[in-house]
Amino acid sequence: MNIVVGSHNKAKVNAVKRVFTEASIKSADVPSGVNAQPKSDTETMQGAINRAKACKQIEEDCYGIGLEGGIMQMENQLFLCNWGILITPHDHLYMASGARIPLPDEIAQPLLNGQELGDVMKEWTNIHNIRHHQGAIGIFTDSHVSREEMFTHVVKLLAGQAQYRRNSK
Repeated sequence: MNIVVGSHNKAKVNAVKRVFTEASIKSADVPSGVNAQPKSDTETMQGAINRAKACKQIEEDCYGIGLEGGIMQMENQLFLCNWGILITPHDHLYMASGARIPLPDEIAQPLLNGQELGDVMKEWTNIHNIRHHQGAIGIFTDSHVSREEMFTHVVKLLAGQAQYRRNSK
Protein backbone atom coordinates (compact mmCIF):
# COMPACT_ATOMS: atom_id res chain seq x y z
CA MET A 1 0.00 0.00 0.00
CA ASN A 2 1.40 3.39 -1.03
CA ILE A 3 0.21 6.48 0.83
CA VAL A 4 0.98 10.13 0.18
CA VAL A 5 0.22 12.49 3.09
CA GLY A 6 -0.49 16.07 2.09
CA SER A 7 1.85 17.73 4.56
CA HIS A 8 5.39 17.59 5.91
CA ASN A 9 4.02 18.38 9.40
CA LYS A 10 5.55 15.81 11.77
CA ALA A 11 2.40 15.37 13.85
CA LYS A 12 0.31 14.59 10.75
CA VAL A 13 2.85 12.30 9.09
CA ASN A 14 3.52 10.41 12.33
CA ALA A 15 -0.22 9.94 12.87
CA VAL A 16 -0.47 8.21 9.49
CA LYS A 17 2.61 6.10 10.25
CA ARG A 18 1.09 4.99 13.58
CA VAL A 19 -2.03 3.67 11.85
CA PHE A 20 -0.67 2.35 8.56
CA THR A 21 2.37 0.52 9.94
CA GLU A 22 2.86 -1.73 6.88
CA ALA A 23 2.45 0.99 4.24
CA SER A 24 5.01 2.91 2.25
CA ILE A 25 4.35 6.49 3.36
CA LYS A 26 5.56 9.66 1.68
CA SER A 27 4.76 13.24 2.56
CA ALA A 28 4.26 16.09 0.12
CA ASP A 29 3.88 19.81 0.57
CA VAL A 30 0.57 20.34 -1.20
CA PRO A 31 -1.74 23.36 -1.00
CA SER A 32 -4.84 23.22 1.14
CA GLY A 33 -6.59 25.70 -1.11
CA VAL A 34 -8.14 27.38 1.93
CA ASN A 35 -7.02 30.12 4.30
CA ALA A 36 -3.87 29.45 6.29
CA GLN A 37 -6.16 29.46 9.34
CA PRO A 38 -9.41 27.72 8.40
CA LYS A 39 -12.25 29.28 10.37
CA SER A 40 -15.08 26.77 10.06
CA ASP A 41 -15.74 23.05 9.87
CA THR A 42 -16.59 23.47 6.20
CA GLU A 43 -13.35 25.29 5.37
CA THR A 44 -11.23 22.89 7.43
CA MET A 45 -12.84 19.86 5.77
CA GLN A 46 -12.35 21.42 2.32
CA GLY A 47 -8.66 21.93 3.09
CA ALA A 48 -8.33 18.23 3.94
CA ILE A 49 -10.18 17.25 0.74
CA ASN A 50 -7.94 19.48 -1.37
CA ARG A 51 -4.79 18.05 0.21
CA ALA A 52 -5.93 14.44 -0.30
CA LYS A 53 -6.85 15.10 -3.94
CA ALA A 54 -3.49 16.81 -4.57
CA CYS A 55 -1.69 13.77 -3.12
CA LYS A 56 -3.43 11.50 -5.61
CA GLN A 57 -1.82 13.53 -8.42
CA ILE A 58 1.68 12.91 -7.08
CA GLU A 59 1.88 9.15 -7.31
CA GLU A 60 -0.07 6.73 -9.45
CA ASP A 61 -2.19 4.10 -7.68
CA CYS A 62 -1.76 5.58 -4.21
CA TYR A 63 -3.93 6.47 -1.27
CA GLY A 64 -4.07 10.23 -0.62
CA ILE A 65 -4.52 11.51 2.91
CA GLY A 66 -5.28 15.12 3.79
CA LEU A 67 -5.32 16.25 7.41
CA GLU A 68 -6.32 19.78 8.35
CA GLY A 69 -6.62 21.59 11.65
CA GLY A 70 -8.79 24.64 12.07
CA ILE A 71 -11.12 26.53 14.33
CA MET A 72 -14.88 26.83 14.37
CA GLN A 73 -17.30 28.98 16.27
CA MET A 74 -20.41 27.75 18.01
CA GLU A 75 -22.50 30.46 19.59
CA ASN A 76 -19.96 32.66 21.45
CA GLN A 77 -17.25 30.01 21.84
CA LEU A 78 -14.32 29.26 19.53
CA PHE A 79 -13.26 25.59 19.28
CA LEU A 80 -10.37 23.67 17.78
CA CYS A 81 -11.50 21.37 14.99
CA ASN A 82 -9.76 18.92 12.69
CA TRP A 83 -10.67 16.91 9.63
CA GLY A 84 -9.17 14.06 7.70
CA ILE A 85 -9.83 12.71 4.22
CA LEU A 86 -8.62 9.45 2.69
CA ILE A 87 -8.99 8.84 -1.04
CA THR A 88 -8.30 5.31 -2.31
CA PRO A 89 -6.62 4.41 -5.61
CA HIS A 90 -10.16 3.83 -6.95
CA ASP A 91 -11.25 7.31 -5.81
CA HIS A 92 -13.45 6.28 -2.89
CA LEU A 93 -13.44 9.16 -0.42
CA TYR A 94 -13.67 8.71 3.35
CA MET A 95 -13.94 11.58 5.82
CA ALA A 96 -13.71 11.98 9.56
CA SER A 97 -13.50 14.69 12.16
CA GLY A 98 -12.02 14.48 15.61
CA ALA A 99 -11.60 16.20 18.93
CA ARG A 100 -13.01 19.61 19.70
CA ILE A 101 -12.14 21.67 22.70
CA PRO A 102 -12.95 25.29 23.50
CA LEU A 103 -10.15 27.83 23.20
CA PRO A 104 -9.54 30.37 25.97
CA ASP A 105 -10.65 33.92 25.15
CA GLU A 106 -7.06 35.21 25.16
CA ILE A 107 -6.29 32.76 22.32
CA ALA A 108 -9.61 33.11 20.50
CA GLN A 109 -9.50 36.89 20.06
CA PRO A 110 -6.26 37.04 18.03
CA LEU A 111 -7.61 34.22 15.84
CA LEU A 112 -10.80 36.14 15.18
CA ASN A 113 -8.58 39.11 14.29
CA GLY A 114 -6.85 37.06 11.57
CA GLN A 115 -3.81 35.45 13.21
CA GLU A 116 -2.96 31.75 12.78
CA LEU A 117 -3.29 29.43 15.77
CA GLY A 118 0.30 28.19 15.47
CA ASP A 119 1.62 31.76 15.61
CA VAL A 120 -0.62 32.69 18.55
CA MET A 121 0.43 29.55 20.44
CA LYS A 122 4.12 30.22 19.73
CA GLU A 123 3.76 33.73 21.19
CA TRP A 124 1.73 32.50 24.14
CA THR A 125 3.95 29.53 25.05
CA ASN A 126 7.38 30.46 23.61
CA ILE A 127 7.49 26.95 22.09
CA HIS A 128 8.96 26.96 18.57
CA ASN A 129 7.20 24.71 15.99
CA ILE A 130 4.44 23.81 18.44
CA ARG A 131 2.25 22.66 15.50
CA HIS A 132 4.76 19.87 14.78
CA HIS A 133 4.63 18.62 18.36
CA GLN A 134 1.96 18.86 21.05
CA GLY A 135 -0.02 21.61 19.34
CA ALA A 136 -2.67 23.72 21.04
CA ILE A 137 -4.55 20.59 22.03
CA GLY A 138 -1.51 19.38 23.97
CA ILE A 139 -1.26 22.66 25.84
CA PHE A 140 -4.95 22.91 26.64
CA THR A 141 -5.25 19.26 27.73
CA ASP A 142 -2.11 19.48 29.90
CA SER A 143 -0.38 16.98 27.56
CA HIS A 144 -3.12 14.35 27.91
CA VAL A 145 -3.70 14.53 24.14
CA SER A 146 -1.06 15.68 21.64
CA ARG A 147 -1.66 16.95 18.13
CA GLU A 148 -0.26 13.67 16.79
CA GLU A 149 -2.68 11.67 18.96
CA MET A 150 -5.58 13.86 17.86
CA PHE A 151 -4.76 13.23 14.19
CA THR A 152 -4.07 9.53 14.89
CA HIS A 153 -7.66 9.20 16.06
CA VAL A 154 -8.90 10.80 12.83
CA VAL A 155 -6.67 8.53 10.71
CA LYS A 156 -8.00 5.48 12.60
CA LEU A 157 -11.53 6.59 11.73
CA LEU A 158 -10.53 6.87 8.07
CA ALA A 159 -8.74 3.51 8.02
CA GLY A 160 -11.65 1.81 9.76
CA GLN A 161 -14.17 3.12 7.25
CA ALA A 162 -12.03 1.95 4.31
CA GLN A 163 -11.54 -1.47 5.89
CA TYR A 164 -15.26 -1.79 6.61
CA ARG A 165 -16.02 -1.10 2.94
CA ARG A 166 -13.46 -3.72 1.78
CA ASN A 167 -14.82 -6.30 4.22
CA SER A 168 -18.49 -5.68 3.44
CA LYS A 169 -18.19 -6.43 -0.26
